[in-house]
Amino acid sequence: MSRLTIALAGATALALAAAVLPSQFARAADPASAPTTAAAASDPNAPAPHGWRKGRGERMAAMRNSPVFQTVRNLRELERLYLIGGRASEIPALYQDVLAKTENPAVRQFTYNRIALNQFKPGDVDKSIATLRQSLDESLQRLPAQ
Repeated sequence: MSRLTIALAGATALALAAAVLPSQFARAADPASAPTTAAAASDPNAPAPHGWRKGRGERMAAMRNSPVFQTVRNLRELERLYLIGGRASEIPALYQDVLAKTENPAVRQFTYNRIALNQFKPGDVDKSIATLRQSLDESLQRLPAQ
């Protein structure tokens, strides 16, 4: 292949890539479109330019600090300890106690799922289905009317 052919192929590839790229990526690559004022660049509450968002590490750190995540983590650890200690029969009572104490939708959903899973282990499918249907009914009641 000659150098001219390679150059034409490269130019064609760049033209195709430019046509395919969404405009937001083109703007993000343009250094002239960066915030020009110091206030816009240093304001932590300002929206990120061009749709950039927090990195995965920042999102994970924020999630780990949430009370819901900590509650679910504690419940998983308690269940694990009950299983290790040979006290698996006490797990449903633990989750029933959690249901009685909280109205948080995420914690209740997790709790219902764990109850259903623990009821299914011995092979009692009907109890599992009843528990998940109860969870579904609660979730449907929380949905906004359209």
